[in-house]
Amino acid sequence: MNEKEQLQLQISEAIHQDLVKIVSLYSSTNKINLDDIILLVQKVNLLDVHDVKYIHNNELDEIIQIMYQELKEDNSPPSLAFLTILDFIKNKVDDFRRFLYVNLCLRTDINHMTESISIFSSISQSVKKLFEDYLNYIFNETFFTLEEQIQIELILKIWGFSREIFHDNEASKYAYEELLKVFNIAIEKEKTEVAFWLYYTPLHYFNSGTSVNIKELNEKFKIEVEKPLEKYILKKIVPKYNITPNTKKINKNGKIKVAFVMQRIIRHSTINIFFALIKSLTKQKSNKYEFVVYDLAFSEAGGSAPDYVEEFKSLGIKYINLHYQIFKNNDFSYSLLEKCLKTREILIKDNMDILIGLHTRVEYIFLYATRSLPFQVYWFHSSNSVYDIEGIDIRLNHGFSYSKNTEINGFDFKNFITPRERSLFYLDINKNIILNERKKYPSGVTILGVVGRLVKLESVDYLKCIINVLKKNIDTIFIAAGAGDESKIIKKIKEIDENILNRFFFPGYVDAQVYYKFIDILPDTFPINQGNSRVEASLNETAIVSYYEDLLNLLKEQQHFHESEYIKNFDLDKFKGSNSLKVYENMLSETINNKEFRMELSRSRKKLYEKDYFSIETNLEEVLNENFYVDYKEKCE
Repeated sequence: MNEKEQLQLQISEAIHQDLVKIVSLYSSTNKINLDDIILLVQKVNLLDVHDVKYIHNNELDEIIQIMYQELKEDNSPPSLAFLTILDFIKNKVDDFRRFLYVNLCLRTDINHMTESISIFSSISQSVKKLFEDYLNYIFNETFFTLEEQIQIELILKIWGFSREIFHDNEASKYAYEELLKVFNIAIEKEKTEVAFWLYYTPLHYFNSGTSVNIKELNEKFKIEVEKPLEKYILKKIVPKYNITPNTKKINKNGKIKVAFVMQRIIRHSTINIFFALIKSLTKQKSNKYEFVVYDLAFSEAGGSAPDYVEEFKSLGIKYINLHYQIFKNNDFSYSLLEKCLKTREILIKDNMDILIGLHTRVEYIFLYATRSLPFQVYWFHSSNSVYDIEGIDIRLNHGFSYSKNTEINGFDFKNFITPRERSLFYLDINKNIILNERKKYPSGVTILGVVGRLVKLESVDYLKCIINVLKKNIDTIFIAAGAGDESKIIKKIKEIDENILNRFFFPGYVDAQVYYKFIDILPDTFPINQGNSRVEASLNETAIVSYYEDLLNLLKEQQHFHESEYIKNFDLDKFKGSNSLKVYENMLSETINNKEFRMELSRSRKKLYEKDYFSIETNLEEVLNENFYVDYKEKCE
């Protein structure tokens, strides 16, 4: 017996042993164990890896037949994988990997895709290979011959992939490019549901979070996906369904009805800001505007949070769950086209005047492009400043700008400020929780740290600055907390100086409110700065060192720093230099070593946010008054 034949026999015998073990356990538990099935799948896959044939043991035929009968109605991933293996060893299928993917993806419930991913991952050398197999086996030439409902479910399932592992940059970029081909075919074949479902789930997910240049990503997505989809809606959907622009004349003497069309109501930073806005608007009891919240509540991601919805209702705002009103259920898969058409019908039937919406959902492209309401507003939540759909009348921006207008990437944005909810930033956290987290890291060190998306740390210039500062300041560590692909950052750190890697810590997703209780300094990321994380850090008295092209002038000009006599009289000239990166390093080192300077920085910044986040307000109603009445008088009677 040669070496290859011996290997063939060993793998086959190992498969037999696992089969018997799994069947024996099933007889007592009535369940196929996931870990056991993963080991068996790996052994069956070895046949392909080593290019050898399976040697069947006829003594297993009886229990195989029994298991066929026992599991025929069981669509759990472990059972389906086991049945696929039985088909393979009985020569009913020849390509094991392909049939494993097809069986699990077609028959597994979307709620159990995590188990399917675990099985697929066990025989994939990388995340990219995992995506390659899924796309090759599922999104091939037969995909467009399937029933529409099955197509939708398969897209939702690959979105499950994206939510599990989309932070792997290389794999995400590959998946985006391959699914873009499917999207373009869908547009060409006029497969509306496929094109609509691919837009956000998963094309938007795969495109986002894989680069530090968000503007570049959004521009690419606009050109390759959003504009073609907008064109398709206008050229194909509009004439097919005889959709006409809403030419209603607004009665400026009566109450103007404003529809906030929100993606879903969950405890997220953007919705927290929205909550603060609604709270402010309901307190004012406008005699000019009536505000209504229309919730898309998209069910494929779990819909809206009932408790948060109740908090919105308690403010006195009228709330409508569009998803439930249209479908009367919360099923994961549904017709996005139907949702778009009926949402538009509801807004028109409810006699709404002004639409205020977000982006990144096909419903918004549809509503804007088809002129659903007389006046249409895009509210920019600091995520996509280049979003550009036909039918947008004005663009809103909220933040700390005190000017009425701001130009961002060639677009004019109208500014307003909404005071944040103090309770969101001042949580009563058990001290033991904080102490237990702090114990995970070395004692007696100064902790630099960032809590947020790891993609913001991928800048080589940023990492070089941090590494230079760590090398100059021995008793310091850096905590990079948050969701993302840490392997890419680790690779870059090793390329710069692998000896410093042991002073970087990657705890994954953490509670920012807990971590900023013991992180001493937040070295703000660049070129993409931290957002809400910076506010959370400041309010917990964590010092922040920010990078700007002219940091010294910023420090000298900012009024909130002048309020600190210590910083006002501080000798900033010693930081002067032509290299702005070196200025950033020097400022960070000074903040590490000069505790008084650090304390004043944190106090000053906290005072700024206390003032701006919780008190200053530029009313949205004022923005609507100025822009709606001045620029769009012709839309009023």
